[in-house]
Amino acid sequence: MRVNILGTVEMIVGGQHVIRPAGHGQRAVLAALAAEHGNVVSADYLIRVIWGDTPPPTARAKIQAHVSALRRSIGKVLAEKTPAAHMLTLQTIPPGYLLPADEVDTDAAEFGRFLAQAAKVAENGDPALASALLGTALALWRGPVFADVTSPLLTPRAEDLTQRRLLGVEAKAEADLALGSYATAAAELSGWLASYPLRERLRGLTMLALQGLGCRAEALRVYEAGYQILNDELGVTPSTWLRELHRRILADAA
Repeated sequence: MRVNILGTVEMIVGGQHVIRPAGHGQRAVLAALAAEHGNVVSADYLIRVIWGDTPPPTARAKIQAHVSALRRSIGKVLAEKTPAAHMLTLQTIPPGYLLPADEVDTDAAEFGRFLAQAAKVAENGDPALASALLGTALALWRGPVFADVTSPLLTPRAEDLTQRRLLGVEAKAEADLALGSYATAAAELSGWLASYPLRERLRGLTMLALQGLGCRAEALRVYEAGYQILNDELGVTPSTWLRELHRRILADAA
């Protein structure tokens, strides 16, 4: 079985059956278990994920009901192949529940594996394979992490995965620039820079892509926009790396 959290929360059972849990409670339980893939998640933690500090008196029973409902959904698909499949994939282990790593995969774990593979091949001087691996990794994302689950307790995990996504975007841009694929890099980076205007690596890579396309004036405008945003919002100037890149583009344009 596979659980997807890089977007809406869903299960892929039997290799092809997509199950989207009904109700926020079921989705929140599945999201929390997937976020701690391979580790036991206590029932108390699941209660706080759903209700925060004001759970109802029936919270523990509701958690049990959500787990049972998820198991039934799994069992409907896998019962004919493995009668106890729903128990293998969603285990009860005091003080809570577990999605075992040897029985369940997640899109977040697969994303991490692709990032690691891409880093190795990039170090070995193969930007084409690195770009391909990173493209596959980034294609796993269907939207924001836990897109249909709201819980402050899951926010740190969502932020961590989002940061790793941005690192993947930047690494793919670096590989594409090494290949001379400036148009591809520029097109992919533009939207990300608009969403994360304070991220200097995105800005610098965008400048390099535009310079590679011969759009030096536009690259310089991207720097000036970043300078203004950093000054207005954070009261700082660009990093040494970004300032040096700006200087090189200026010299190249002269």
